[in-house]
Amino acid sequence: MNNTLKKLISSENKRFIFLLAIFILALILSSFVYIVTGQGNITHINYESISMMNVRDIFIVTIKRNLIYFIAIILLTVIGQSKIINGLFGLISVYFGLSIIYLIRTLKMDVVYFVLTFTDYFIFFPLLFYFTFISSTISKYTKRTKNLEQITRKFDIIIRSYIKLSLIYLLIVTVYSIGYSYYILILSRLLVR
Repeated sequence: MNNTLKKLISSENKRFIFLLAIFILALILSSFVYIVTGQGNITHINYESISMMNVRDIFIVTIKRNLIYFIAIILLTVIGQSKIINGLFGLISVYFGLSIIYLIRTLKMDVVYFVLTFTDYFIFFPLLFYFTFISSTISKYTKRTKNLEQITRKFDIIIRSYIKLSLIYLLIVTVYSIGYSYYILILSRLLVR
């Protein structure tokens, strides 16, 4: 990250708090969604079927799930759509909240589910949250500077730095997805035995 990008990100404390508020409201909304949809029965996870999959299949499912959000956020940032980024983050947070509720309910019956998914809650989602914060901050400035010709050079520097940073995040997500695929496969095979 270059100095211009660092200064932009560090000056946006209000935006960080705003995203945190979106996250908290989304968690509250997800609890209402859970109550309204009838809570339902918890289905049993078939670890045997997971253990029969190969790493490539698990990786493809995982990478699709993980990369789609990041690529969408990068594109929205470059065109300066901070409101859509915030809305998308809100939707992802509702999904995250519902999965936490499901996790808490299954802990009584299936501790293995927590072991399989805890990396998503403690590694992947914080990474997603911070990348969304960076992208939301940059998108605010890309929207402003696109219209002003005299600061296009500064705009180009910001976008170039952001793209480099995004590529690093995409690499991290890819490495995480590979590690997660092996982790799930190994754990599910141990459970079947």
